[in-house]
Amino acid sequence: METLIFIALVIIIILLLGIKSKQKEIAEKNQHSIQSLKKELRDIKEAGSDITIPDGPTIITTDDTLQWRQHKTAEPEHIFEPKPTTPQPLLNKKEEEVIHVFTNEPVEENEAPFIKPIITETPTESWAQKWFQNNPDLEKFVGENLVNKIGITVLVLGIAFFVKYAIDQNWITETGRVVIGVGCGITLTGIAHYLRNSYRSFSSVMAGGGIAVFYFTIAFAYHEYQLFSQTTAFIIMIIITAFAVMLALLYDKIELAVIAIIGGFIAPFLVSSGSGNYIVLFTYLLVLNIGMLSIAYFKKWPVLLALAYFFTWFIFGGWLIKDFAWGNDILPYQNALFFASAFYLIFLISGLVNNLRTQIPFKRFDFSFLLLITFSFYAQGMFILSEWNNGFYQGLFTIAMGLFNLCLAWYLFKTQKGDRNILYLLIGITLTFISLAAPVQLNGYTITLFWSAECVLLYWLYQKSDIRIFKYSSALILFLMVFSLLMDWSITNEKDYNFLPVIFINWQGIITNIVAIFSLVLYSFLLRKPQLSNEYIARLLNKQAAMGFAIAAAILLYITCLFGVNLYFIKVQSFDIPNVYHQLITYILILLYFLYTIQMKGSLKPTPSIILILAGFVFYLFSSRLSNNLMTAVIKNEYLLIHSVIHWLSAASMLGLLYYFIKIYRTNTSTLGNGFAWLINIILLIFFSIECKYVYITILAQPQNIETFISQYLKAGLTIVWASFSFVIIWLGMKYKYKTLRIIALSIFTVALLKLFLFDIRNISEGGKIAAFIMLGILLLVISFMYQRLKKIIIDNEEKII
Repeated sequence: METLIFIALVIIIILLLGIKSKQKEIAEKNQHSIQSLKKELRDIKEAGSDITIPDGPTIITTDDTLQWRQHKTAEPEHIFEPKPTTPQPLLNKKEEEVIHVFTNEPVEENEAPFIKPIITETPTESWAQKWFQNNPDLEKFVGENLVNKIGITVLVLGIAFFVKYAIDQNWITETGRVVIGVGCGITLTGIAHYLRNSYRSFSSVMAGGGIAVFYFTIAFAYHEYQLFSQTTAFIIMIIITAFAVMLALLYDKIELAVIAIIGGFIAPFLVSSGSGNYIVLFTYLLVLNIGMLSIAYFKKWPVLLALAYFFTWFIFGGWLIKDFAWGNDILPYQNALFFASAFYLIFLISGLVNNLRTQIPFKRFDFSFLLLITFSFYAQGMFILSEWNNGFYQGLFTIAMGLFNLCLAWYLFKTQKGDRNILYLLIGITLTFISLAAPVQLNGYTITLFWSAECVLLYWLYQKSDIRIFKYSSALILFLMVFSLLMDWSITNEKDYNFLPVIFINWQGIITNIVAIFSLVLYSFLLRKPQLSNEYIARLLNKQAAMGFAIAAAILLYITCLFGVNLYFIKVQSFDIPNVYHQLITYILILLYFLYTIQMKGSLKPTPSIILILAGFVFYLFSSRLSNNLMTAVIKNEYLLIHSVIHWLSAASMLGLLYYFIKIYRTNTSTLGNGFAWLINIILLIFFSIECKYVYITILAQPQNIETFISQYLKAGLTIVWASFSFVIIWLGMKYKYKTLRIIALSIFTVALLKLFLFDIRNISEGGKIAAFIMLGILLLVISFMYQRLKKIIIDNEEKII
C-alpha cells in the first residue's frame, strides 16, 4: 500500500514539474523569435536607403516585417534587381503571409510608386495549431521535455522496486534501507545541482525527485523502523522543507516550491503518532507558512498561495469541526482563535507583500484571494466564538475585523504602496464588517439606529473623498436600515396590544423612527449639495434621489405621528378619539408642506398640491362617522371636552387646506378650467354642511335630545346652510364678475328650494317651517335685488375675471 501511495505522489509531482518547465521553454523560444525579427527589421531599414522602387513591385507583408522582392513586369526595362551588397533576409513560410500588389499606373520619372497598404486579420488558431506552431520540432519536444520527466519517474520507481526487493530478500538492514534512500535523494539532488547551469529544466526535475525521496525515506524510517523519535523525524522534515524552499528560489522553479509545500504539509501526517497534540501541529503549520511567506516575498506564485491556503484551512477547519461538532471535550477557544488569527495574518501578508515590494498592480487573483482568506477567517472566528460566553464576543470580533482592515487601508494610503483598487477593496471590507457588527452584536431597534447613522456617514465620506465605494455602501446600508425598520414594525404589530395597532411599544421605538427620519433628511440634504457627479446610482440623478428621500422622510414622520397617537391611546377600545388626532396631524403636515414650499419656491405646484388637498378631504369624509360619534359622546359626557376642541382645530386646518385650494385655482384658472370651480364649491358645501351640524348640536342639544336636534338640522338647518352658502357664492360671483360662480350659486339655491318643498315641510315642527321659509324668502328677495341692481354687469359680463 505504501508503495502505491509513493508511486502516485511521484507521478503527481512529475506532472507539476512538466507544466512549468514547458512554459519556460515556450517563453525562451518566443524571446528568441522576437530578437530574430528585430534583427531582420534593422537589416531591411539599412538596405532600404539604397534601393530605388520601380513600377510594379511585389509587397510581402507579415505581422512584423515588410520586404521587397523582385517581380517581372511586362516590360523588361522595369525589372527591379536589388544591389548585390544588400542581401534580403528570407522569412519563414510558417510565419509570413505573402500578399502581391501590382500597380499598373504609370510612374513619372524620379517619383516613387504608390504602395497600397493591405491590412489582414489574423485568423483564430485552434489549440492544436498553436501547439504545433510553438513546437515545430516534435523530435526536440519529445527528447528535451518528455523523456526527462518519464526518465526521472522510471528512475524513482526503479529505486523503489529495488529497495523493496532487497527488503523482501533481507539483503539490507533497516538502517541500510534508510541510508540507501537518503543516498538516492542526495545523488539526484547532486546531479541536479551539477547540471543546473546547462540544463535548468532537467535539473529542476531531478531535484524534485530527490526531495520526494527524502520525504518518504524519513517517513518510512519513523513509521516502519522507529529509527527516529517523533521529534527528530519532525525536525528532519522541517529541514527538508527548508531545503526544498531554498532550491525553489535558487532554480526559480515553481515546481520545486510546490513539492516543498505539499511535502511540508504531508510531513506531520507521515510522522504522526496519533497523539492529537494540536498545539505542536499548528505550530508546525505556522512555521511552514512563514516559509511560504518568505517565498512570496521574492516570487509571485499564486499556485503556491492557493496550495498553502487549502492545506492549512483544511487541516485547521477539520480539527475545529471534529472537536466542536463531534468531540466531547470543550473547544479551547483562546488557542483556536490565536492560531486562526496567526494563519490569517500570514496569508494576508503573503498575498500583499510581493505586489507592495515590486509595486506591481494587484490583479483578479489577488482580490479574490484576499476576500477568500478574510471571510474564511471571519467564518472560523464566528464559529469559535459562537459558544464562547454565548456568542457575546461575536460583535466585538466583527468590529475588530473592520477596524483592522481600516488600519491596513490607511497604512497603504499614507505610504502610497498600493494601487487604488486594493485600497477600495479594503475600504469595502471595512464597511462590510462595520455594517455586520450591528445585527451581530445588537438587536431590534439598535440595529436600525446604527445603520441610520452609518448610511449618512458613508455618503458624507464619499463627498469628501470621491471614493465611489462609499456611495454604493451608503445606498446599501440605507436599504438595510429601511428593511430593519420594517422588521421592527412587523415584529411589534404581531403582538397583542388591545384594540389599536402599533409599530412601537415604548420610547425606544419612537426615538428609532425619529432618528431614521433625520437620517433621510440629512441624506437628502447631502444629495442636494454640489458634487462632481450628478448621478446617484443606476442613472438616478442626485436631485431626483434627494426628492425621493425627502418624501420618504415626510411619510415616515406622518406614520410615526399616527402610531404615536395609537400608542398614547392604547387602552381605548374605539377609533373615535385617535381618529380626530389623526385628522389634525394629517391636515397640519399638509399645511406645513405648503408653507415650506411657498417659503422656498414662492408658489405651489398645482398637481401635487391638489392631490394632497383631495387626499385630505377624502380622509375627512371617511372620518365623518367617527367625528359624529366623538361629538355626540362629548355632549353625553362620555369623552372629555378636550377631544371636541381637537376636532375644531382639525376642522380649522381642513378649512385652511380648502383656502389653499381656492388660491391654487385662482392662480391657475385657465389651466384647471371651470370644472374645478364646481369641485371646490361642492367640497366647501359638504364641509360646511357637516361642521354646521356639529355647531348646532353642540350649542343647542342636550344629552337626552341629541337625535331630535340632528333630525331638525337635517330638515331645516341644512336647507338654510345651503341657501346661505349659495348667497355668499352669488355675491362673490357678482363682485369678481365670474359667471360660473353665479351659475353654481343658482344651482345650489335651486337644490335648496327643491329640498324645502319636497322633503323639509313633511313632519317638521312649526318653528322649523317658519325659520326655513323666512330665511329663504329674505334670501330670494336679496338675490333678486342684487340682480336688478347689477343687471348691466350681469348681462355684459361674459368673461371671468379673478
